[in-house]
Amino acid sequence: MGSISSRLLPFGHRPRNGIFGAVCLFVFLSVMPVLGQTVRPLIDENVVKGPGKSASGRIEYYNDSLQPLTVTLEAKSFTVSDTGTMSYRPVDDAIHVKFSEISFRVEPKQNYFVFYQAYADKLPSWFVVYATFGGYKEKTVEGFRFQVRLPHTIYLLPKQAVQKQELVVKVAEYRPAEKKVIVRVENAGPSFGRVLEAEVSSAKDKSTQGGFPVFPFSQRQVEIPWEAASDPAKLQLHLGHFKVEQGVTSATP
Repeated sequence: MGSISSRLLPFGHRPRNGIFGAVCLFVFLSVMPVLGQTVRPLIDENVVKGPGKSASGRIEYYNDSLQPLTVTLEAKSFTVSDTGTMSYRPVDDAIHVKFSEISFRVEPKQNYFVFYQAYADKLPSWFVVYATFGGYKEKTVEGFRFQVRLPHTIYLLPKQAVQKQELVVKVAEYRPAEKKVIVRVENAGPSFGRVLEAEVSSAKDKSTQGGFPVFPFSQRQVEIPWEAASDPAKLQLHLGHFKVEQGVTSATP
């Protein structure tokens, strides 16, 4: 297991991409009141000089409820399947991370900052920090208390990002009966990349899909809805410094 510890750390350089904060609730119970706990930012993409070089940052947790809550942090390594399903495991041995706090209390309508320092023996590397919010007074009808989990994902990346020639569109197929376009992209290189937006279009219409990561030496499949009467003709994948274009084929009925 990789090393995880709690120790006060100085705040270092800002991450490359300050992806906006968002309320992202993972709740183990099916019935719950409206809760507004927030983590900001949702994702840190840190560029480091090389393996073993540290990245520093901070995570903000906001308690929008009217009661004090306790928060416990847990770091996990993860993999993402070609369809976007995530699987978690203990932190890899090659990842080393320290937090200023791993357990703390957030007062009502207040925020709390946790500082971290992380490095990896190999690049690129990534892991997620789960914050479990507890201490809610509300209970389910069965008598269980609520717990809310919010993720913050940290990437440790080299300066070399994915190159245009390393991204290959394996499938761009319109399925009229399902009213969607299936897109499968392969990252044939060793670098991490992020598609900011996927867009399919015809002469008059277009439909978009939100961004997604493309991990080294892996494929990713997404589905883009298509409700227009005309068939889509073109796919565009927008990344930070380039875009990839591909024609869209139609599935045979």
